[in-house]
Amino acid sequence: MSGRFRQLAPRVITAAVAIPIVLALIWHPALQFGFVIFVGFLAAVGLYEYYAIVRARAISPETIGGILAGTLVAMSGALQNLQALNFMLYGGCLLVSALHIVRGQHSVAGLASSVFGVFYVGWFAAHIVLMQTSPGVGPALVTMFFLVVILTDTFAYVVGSLIGRHKLAPKVSPGKTWEGAIGGLTAAVAAMALLYALRYSFALENLPDWPLWQYAKVGAITSLVAQIGDLTESCLKRDAGVKDSGALFPGHGGVLDRCDGFLFAAPILYYIYVPFN
Repeated sequence: MSGRFRQLAPRVITAAVAIPIVLALIWHPALQFGFVIFVGFLAAVGLYEYYAIVRARAISPETIGGILAGTLVAMSGALQNLQALNFMLYGGCLLVSALHIVRGQHSVAGLASSVFGVFYVGWFAAHIVLMQTSPGVGPALVTMFFLVVILTDTFAYVVGSLIGRHKLAPKVSPGKTWEGAIGGLTAAVAAMALLYALRYSFALENLPDWPLWQYAKVGAITSLVAQIGDLTESCLKRDAGVKDSGALFPGHGGVLDRCDGFLFAAPILYYIYVPFN
């Protein structure tokens, strides 16, 4: 257990420092654009890490253009307009395609990986900004989103470490287990049920006005998609022979290591939320 504690301690310390800063950016009205900058910064670093993983496979992507395009796409969520966001995505993909070709590249893998980075990091991350700028419930929705993904990751790790026996995807991520995945999913649903109880017990109008089943469904689906995102990033690293995408967050690795679940889960939560409001 001491070894597990040593592995967990840096994660806890990093979270203790980062969470208050992120909550301030989410909730303080004067810092709303600061949150957009924060997401843009993480997108830029995440794209840098992603293209480094691609290069580890001896593939030459359009790194600088991809980072610029993907970061702008991520920040374009602040426009609060899906048509504008999708046009930015189209423009970003067009830009990296043109730059890749003008540089004299003719690699299908290089072209595809360049465009995919803009979509994977930029477009996915833009939905976090879209949620945060949603009228009325934006900050609460993003807080709910962070809570579900963090609890999913934490409980999947803890439960998997304690009782995990059946491997979830041994060829991609040998440490992940079915027991851990179920533990993370259960924690997410329980947290959402608690938020529902708090919302109607204390008249917390900032939280969405949903029935209990909707809170539970959002928790379950978001948790499931976040775990798929985690496995997807593990697949990319495994194929490239890379252990961590970076080292920005002590105990967590790089931005992609920490934010893989967030990236995949942001669009699904946003598109679940929109039809109900």
